[in-house]
Amino acid sequence: MTDPLAPLRERFRTRLRDELKQLRALRGSTEASGDLRLLAHSLAGAAGTFGYPALSTVAITVDDRYVSGETPTAEELDALDAAIVAVIETA
Repeated sequence: MTDPLAPLRERFRTRLRDELKQLRALRGSTEASGDLRLLAHSLAGAAGTFGYPALSTVAITVDDRYVSGETPTAEELDALDAAIVAVIETA
């Protein structure tokens, strides 16, 4: 049986390379919180849709921090970075 989402999933994984670069560039910038929140929010939904629940869960955690008016911890951003890398490296 052919996976109808396979081409879209592959595009998502390719796009993650740019989003990883964006995450790394935005970290530590106090003015970038809106961009980081948008990135995490987008990743939360897309990762879940394409079958990457671990990435989705970590992205939701980061997004929820922003929604509650807080800033994600360094550990949470590290976890998001690592989850993105894990999906990129998925064969």
